Amino acid sequence: MKTKTKKSQDLRQQIMKSAVASFKIEGIKISAHIASDSLKKVEAKLRKSS
Repeated sequence: MKTKTKKSQDLRQQIMKSAVASFKIEGIKISAHIASDSLKKVEAKLRKSS
């Protein structure tokens, strides 16, 4: 299970870095904290819709 958890954490980090980079391209600066909060909200909505 540790491997799966590690992969999930790595994937979350990649998603957050991508989100920050995408906003930066648009000229919007967001912190890693805001990206993390946004990702949590998206994951919650996805769990709800499943």
